[in-house]
Amino acid sequence: MDENSNSPIRSVDRALSIIETLTEYRKGLGLVELSNKVGLNKTTTYRMICAIMSHGWITKDPSTGNYRLTLRLFELGSKVSSQTSLLSIARPYLEELSEKTGETLHFVVQEGADVVYLYKEESSLQSIKMGSRVGMRNPMFVTGVGKAILCHLGHDEIKHLWNVSKTTGGAKNSILDFEEMMAELKRTKERGWALDDEENEVGVRCVAVPILDRENHPLAAISISGSVFHITSDKYDYYANLLKDAVAKISKQIGM
Repeated sequence: MDENSNSPIRSVDRALSIIETLTEYRKGLGLVELSNKVGLNKTTTYRMICAIMSHGWITKDPSTGNYRLTLRLFELGSKVSSQTSLLSIARPYLEELSEKTGETLHFVVQEGADVVYLYKEESSLQSIKMGSRVGMRNPMFVTGVGKAILCHLGHDEIKHLWNVSKTTGGAKNSILDFEEMMAELKRTKERGWALDDEENEVGVRCVAVPILDRENHPLAAISISGSVFHITSDKYDYYANLLKDAVAKISKQIGM
């Protein structure tokens, strides 16, 4: 491994090499052993260890002097696992709703200022093709699913997300004023469902509700999306209630 390069990519490679090596040694390794394993000199290894320790990934055992991994990896893995498990539980209900409504169903989770689409069920009866796809990211503020999650966050967190988000994105009806957005989120929370009225894609409407934990913190959100000619204002409450019923069943299965 070339130790003369200080590029960010090289630093990431080194850090991951150290982490991956330590996963194989439950009791950890000393500095000399670890540096030999990863092919770096002691100074470079120590510098990398200190950087990783500052993020809580490595700790030094006071009794042996060995460096070992903390439970940080387990914590992160558990979060990913819980999202996957939640999706597995939700999926049959999303399929059922897509068949019942003839519209597209989405399941998303928050990642930073975006939502990430983990699942999409597109009905064969759907008359409009949407740009959404599994793995895609969209700014929270221009999506119904994003607003369903946002309305359950605190003001300071929402403001931070607004500041770092691509708030100028979206379609013709995107809300570009923060105070207007806060008023929209207040209405959303009061009625228990969110609306994307051609804010993300022209010609597409979306009704969304969140999946909350016992402390009312949003875990994910699900939505019914379709053409503005299909999802008209007289159907908003009907679709919202279908989604709420599905969430109630999902929550019951996960013990919420």
